[in-house]
Amino acid sequence: MPGMALGAAEALVPVHRTLARDADGERAALEGLAAWAGQFTSTVSLVPPQGLLLEIGGSLLLFGGLEALRMRLHEELHTLGYRAVGAVAPVPLAAVLLARAGRTAPVLEKTALHAALGDLPLERLGLDDTAVEALRGMGLRRLAECLRLPRHGLARRLGPDVLAHLLRAVGELPDPRPAFVSPPAFSRRLVLPAEVDGTEALLFATRRLLLELAGLLRARGAGVAQLVLTLGHRGRPPSRLELGLLTPSRDAAHLLMLLRTRLDQFTLPAPVDELSLDATQLSELPDENRVLFGEARTLQARGEQLLDTLRARLGSNAVQGCRAVADHRPERAWRHCAPHNASDEGALPARRPLWLLDTPEPLEDVDGHPCRKGKLRLLSGPERIEAGWWDEGVTRDYFMAEDREHARLWIFREHRGGQWFLHGLFS
Repeated sequence: MPGMALGAAEALVPVHRTLARDADGERAALEGLAAWAGQFTSTVSLVPPQGLLLEIGGSLLLFGGLEALRMRLHEELHTLGYRAVGAVAPVPLAAVLLARAGRTAPVLEKTALHAALGDLPLERLGLDDTAVEALRGMGLRRLAECLRLPRHGLARRLGPDVLAHLLRAVGELPDPRPAFVSPPAFSRRLVLPAEVDGTEALLFATRRLLLELAGLLRARGAGVAQLVLTLGHRGRPPSRLELGLLTPSRDAAHLLMLLRTRLDQFTLPAPVDELSLDATQLSELPDENRVLFGEARTLQARGEQLLDTLRARLGSNAVQGCRAVADHRPERAWRHCAPHNASDEGALPARRPLWLLDTPEPLEDVDGHPCRKGKLRLLSGPERIEAGWWDEGVTRDYFMAEDREHARLWIFREHRGGQWFLHGLFS
């Protein structure tokens, strides 16, 4: 039972595990939930050590009404691994007291607060022990009995703070609460209940952190393009996995799939006892317009997710884009770039093959005709390319040719010397 002495607990349960309370960890978890809850409302307040206040009056229409919003909150909190008791009241303190008492029936009008809270015992009102003992000494046991007393006499005997607390509970005094301000970055640490050495167990814990991150990102209208997952090992340096995305995202399922791909390729040096997830650079990411039927994604979004998956599996250097460069020499008319930076800026209007050889291949010359497994038939050309006088100048006449197997080739003839070369192949 809460509040029981450790010796009494040991007498009842000889075999048990004792954990020291982590107040800093509790505070970090509560603040993480507050940042996550910002996706449902613009005003969230902390009620340490284990409470949150959400102003939901302006959110009901967006989320389909009170019951739909409450159901979604409870379902997502359960997915995050928390057990929550929620109450609804027109004033903050009443909602807190009702939740602590386990009374989940919504109270929507101030006029109903006296009836909803009147039978709460003194121990449930959030008063300190001194005030509770003083009220008990006056023969009082419940809130309704306290409120029937003359207000001035109650304030004189117990102090104005106790009276103000009781009046705030029933909405007779204002109860302003400081709003929680979500952090500019995401950094959450999760201590595992036991050491794990398998990918699935790590992914289960990582998913909780990703869902918190997704809530924060939705609240801020942002996305993340860089994630760092740090795995802690007892007695060893931590392992660090970095994940880069081509475009910012806040899709928890997509991020989890990418981290799964990275973890499948990573060999753990030792069992993991804690992990942390950091996203220090959040980018603006406006909401997409939803389609009327279903959740169909655009081809562009699907393509970006495919590229992210390939980069996670093969490495970022293995997935590249091509950017055109304003240079007439084919071997210098492009360069590698990040896939999302690929463009055709500076591209020449002439037709070019997709496959260029790294080094042009010399062709046999028979009576002035190029040959490769037989005589080639010239289909078009010549196209004169003369450029690069400032470094490695070239003067070439390019032709489109066809061999005996009807493969299309791109060949050229050096202006100086007349040597034929194969430079590219058409698909």
